[in-house]
Amino acid sequence: MRFRYGFLLSMVAACLVVACGNKTAKTVSVTDSPAVDSLHDEAVDKHSEAYIRQRIDTIYKFVGKITYDAEGNRDYNYSPFNLDSAYCSERYYALMQEALEICDETGDILYDYDYWVCGQDISDDWSYKVAKVYHVTDSTALVDMIIHNFSDTENTIALRFERDDWYIDDFNPSPSGNDDKASLRRFIKQGKEAHEKAKTLAGDWGWVGENCPELLLDLEMTDKGLKARQCDVYRMYGFDKTTITFDGEHLTVTEANEAADDELAPENQIRLFLHLDQNGDLVGDCSISHRLASKGYEGPIRLRKGYFFYRDGVK
Repeated sequence: MRFRYGFLLSMVAACLVVACGNKTAKTVSVTDSPAVDSLHDEAVDKHSEAYIRQRIDTIYKFVGKITYDAEGNRDYNYSPFNLDSAYCSERYYALMQEALEICDETGDILYDYDYWVCGQDISDDWSYKVAKVYHVTDSTALVDMIIHNFSDTENTIALRFERDDWYIDDFNPSPSGNDDKASLRRFIKQGKEAHEKAKTLAGDWGWVGENCPELLLDLEMTDKGLKARQCDVYRMYGFDKTTITFDGEHLTVTEANEAADDELAPENQIRLFLHLDQNGDLVGDCSISHRLASKGYEGPIRLRKGYFFYRDGVK
């Protein structure tokens, strides 16, 4: 009985030591981060500089690993692994996802570079180095890094402590507040404003002009933006897989599908680049070709809501 009582006291003391070394007051588990084992310490202080460096090392080592495809060739875009969802904070990832959904509606490009590797391409000798860890609080920290991608780039990332570990909360924090999150919020705001403007375009639009087939364009507004219910050259042929984007100023309508039954046939193709003029008409450039048509059309176009040149008998 004396042995059991002493053993119990030793176990309680060990638990107290672990709790004192953990600033989060949460139970530390080796599954919390792959970096825990390498610290060789049962009482991991996740707010220490050593742990934060190890956490960044864990993340960016994985960035380096996925730059090789199945054949061993360097190809950053090969891996389906989502670094953003795995290593970004929940609020930052939510902003990114909302902004990307808006891009699908407006046709915009959210990022023209890869913020993980600091460039559009990746060099064979890509590498990273943690230069400084500072301004560590219970929930935030800053890390200065040097990313080598063809040349050295100084980069700062902001971290947020959540889900019992550190996650990237911004790739370009700024003391003035003009950081990535602020840019994403502005992008989302502008996208929502464009979505409201797009609602006014819903309805039937007809070609106003002469010596050309009459285009009928029927637009509907959905939660995902403008869609084409109908896109036909009146009484001749139609386009079934039309893509519509609207950024608040410009409406783009495209479809380009190769004919499946005849390799020599031209593409079914329609391309409209339009904007609203002072009269409320959609005006711009147009090109149309179709494998069933004797000739196509390329030139200016004017569409008017609810107006159809030939059908309405206007000369």
